[in-house]
Amino acid sequence: MADFDSTRILIYAFSYAERILEEVPYLRYSAERSLCFLWDLRDPAVRAVVITSEPVDPVTLEYHFRDVFRFDDRMMHSARERLTLLTPESGQKRPLDELCLADERIMDVLQKATEQSSRATVVHFMASDALGQLAQRIGADLEEGPQSFVARWGSKAGGKQILARAGVAVPDGPAETLHSEQDVVREIERLAAGPRRVRRVMVKLSASTYTASIGNVLIDCDELRRTGDLIAAAEVIRMPAEDFYRELATGGAIVEEFLEGIDSSPSGLGHIDADGTVRVAATHDQVLSGGQYWGCRFPAEERWRPGIADAVLSTGAVLAELGHRGTFGIDFVTVGERGPIGVEVNLRKVGPSHVLRYAEALVGRDVDADGLLRRSDGRPMCYVHGRLHKPEELGSLDPGVAIERLRAHELLYTHDKGEGVALHVLGALRACGFVELTALAPTFDAADAYLKAAEASLLGA
Repeated sequence: MADFDSTRILIYAFSYAERILEEVPYLRYSAERSLCFLWDLRDPAVRAVVITSEPVDPVTLEYHFRDVFRFDDRMMHSARERLTLLTPESGQKRPLDELCLADERIMDVLQKATEQSSRATVVHFMASDALGQLAQRIGADLEEGPQSFVARWGSKAGGKQILARAGVAVPDGPAETLHSEQDVVREIERLAAGPRRVRRVMVKLSASTYTASIGNVLIDCDELRRTGDLIAAAEVIRMPAEDFYRELATGGAIVEEFLEGIDSSPSGLGHIDADGTVRVAATHDQVLSGGQYWGCRFPAEERWRPGIADAVLSTGAVLAELGHRGTFGIDFVTVGERGPIGVEVNLRKVGPSHVLRYAEALVGRDVDADGLLRRSDGRPMCYVHGRLHKPEELGSLDPGVAIERLRAHELLYTHDKGEGVALHVLGALRACGFVELTALAPTFDAADAYLKAAEASLLGA
């Protein structure tokens, strides 16, 4: 008989393009987001193996067990006995999944953990070839889809095709992968001369490994017409021209209208169960900075929620038919009366995924069928999530100091009060001067006030 009903192997590896890892160094520490799944250890038949790029600070672990999950001493003792923490011995700056696959010590621990469980599942952030090999070697299931599927349908072109098949409104421009500058220029000229008389267009490198807008190039149509030079006409490009042309030739790109006058950027989070059932997990309004995701607000604006939920269900139905299982997200923008317009499909755990998991654990309940999160007394809750990146001010803090600073100012989330601020990715404080915060309260005004006060407290203001 197996020792455990289930073993959860938590490995949040980020297999993004190397340029993204260079520009966003704290991503290497975001494997700590997987600690939100330690909530599963309340079930004594579950075992967890957590793999992170850097060792988890004991104070961070204590904070999760006591303050986030509200485990008592008995539950904490049981959870610690069923928890294994691992960090690859190699100090190389490579994706975490690749380091694990090359680390025989880690692979041996994972193999034994799988053998001692009725079922072992790799809980990961995004698909990769390395994770597929790892799961196959140890005989575990993958919670998200395989890399081969994600590479096809998680690309910018594949996602746009799926949205179109689901009947979701998308920006003007074909869901066709283009591989040459000539083809890209031709499509830009077609959009510029079209019914909307588009003044600017977005060229998006199609590969699913590009995110945070780093693979996007914003083109001024008039400037392109004047110069005939794609790069010279670029208002925004975040990579050398030679890198862009190389990626264009290999992975291709799509061309679509640049949506002017965006009012908001909501998103929908869905899940496809093993039997193909599609569920809407949550809706959020995304907080963007320089075109990059920098936080979220839950729930999404009321007037857009029904349409977003419908789009998640219809898109999920297309994905389920194609064979996808697991998490997916859709990014939208609203532009006047045109919104919501679907701009991207992500076949992975998107930015708000761990935030939602933490919020549900803190409140002690899952999001209801109507898309709202309620406390046990029935009162709806809001949350506001943000990232704080201040290397000079935060680089001197360790997790314990950060936690106790918020506690002393009565800002830390407490279950007695049922509101306050939760901290994530505490391991990135000293290394990168980075931390994530989620403020929960019955109203957005209260949540915003908590978040602002917590940021000031951490910065020593």
